[in-house]
Amino acid sequence: MSMVARISPPNETKNFGEYYMTVSGVSSSGQGLLRAGLWTLCGALFFSLMNATAKYLSLLDHQTALATGSTVQIIPVLEVTFARYAVAGLLMLPFVIANPSRLQVSSPTRYLARTVAGLSGIALMFTAVQTIPLASATAIGFTSPIFAMMFAALLLGERIFKVRWIAAVIGLSGALIIASPGPTVLASGALIALAAAAFMGAEIVGVKWLAQTADGAITILFYSNVAGLILSGVAMLTDFVWPTFEQSLLLTLIGTLAIAGQTCIIRAARLSEASFLAPFFYISLLYAAVIGYVVFDEVITIPVAIGCFAILTSAVLMMNDRRPDCSRRRKNI
Repeated sequence: MSMVARISPPNETKNFGEYYMTVSGVSSSGQGLLRAGLWTLCGALFFSLMNATAKYLSLLDHQTALATGSTVQIIPVLEVTFARYAVAGLLMLPFVIANPSRLQVSSPTRYLARTVAGLSGIALMFTAVQTIPLASATAIGFTSPIFAMMFAALLLGERIFKVRWIAAVIGLSGALIIASPGPTVLASGALIALAAAAFMGAEIVGVKWLAQTADGAITILFYSNVAGLILSGVAMLTDFVWPTFEQSLLLTLIGTLAIAGQTCIIRAARLSEASFLAPFFYISLLYAAVIGYVVFDEVITIPVAIGCFAILTSAVLMMNDRRPDCSRRRKNI
């Protein structure tokens, strides 16, 4: 049975950045749920590999520069961010050309707001993974729903229940524990990751704002990537470095992994509710820990493990708060 995707106003703050799709015809069968879980696991893996590739690119640049007497320049974070949007936009282009009606948008302003927040979150997270372990950055990134909740209450007039405020305190406490200076985690890097989470939280609210329009999933993904490409392209002009062939391959891989992850999450969202998918996405922390250990020799310390546990506890509390949405728009933004 075919399913036609549509974007409708979500009834609650989503637990992760791109999970904004509510789709007509969601399957509740056991097979459908199994497929949804598998798609989510794949999407989480692709996003984890994307961050790992950005970290590997940075380390490779440093090592090559030292080995060759600084003849190889380090690729700036904004250029890495540009590549992520450029490749994703190009991969989405054929789907838009195949159906030109997807070029029509309802509210360009909403795309701009969402893109500024998303671009800032991505650039800051790429910066954070260069200085702290992947697992630490990933765990701190899971505080984004907390910031989304706060922004939704402030900007969209949503009512936040007590259990979610408790979850927010637990989650932010976990982030602060991870941010404590230690042998593997620098406070500055952890705070950058926390800032990235704040922008990603703002992006979630921006996505909810976009979800109130009639634009389809492909349109939202395409224009979000194009807007990110333009903004990051302008920002990187002051510090552009011509990449080597190897650097170009890694930059292309980052963008490819990004769109692959987004595609998996969209497919998962067509089969199940976001609340069902959220726990599967938390395996990103396991992916990051394994990749960090195998590729970068990163070891999870006890304080970091405690902080990760607190953040995951916070996420579970927020996910299990299934009371109906009581959001009250102060005004039609």
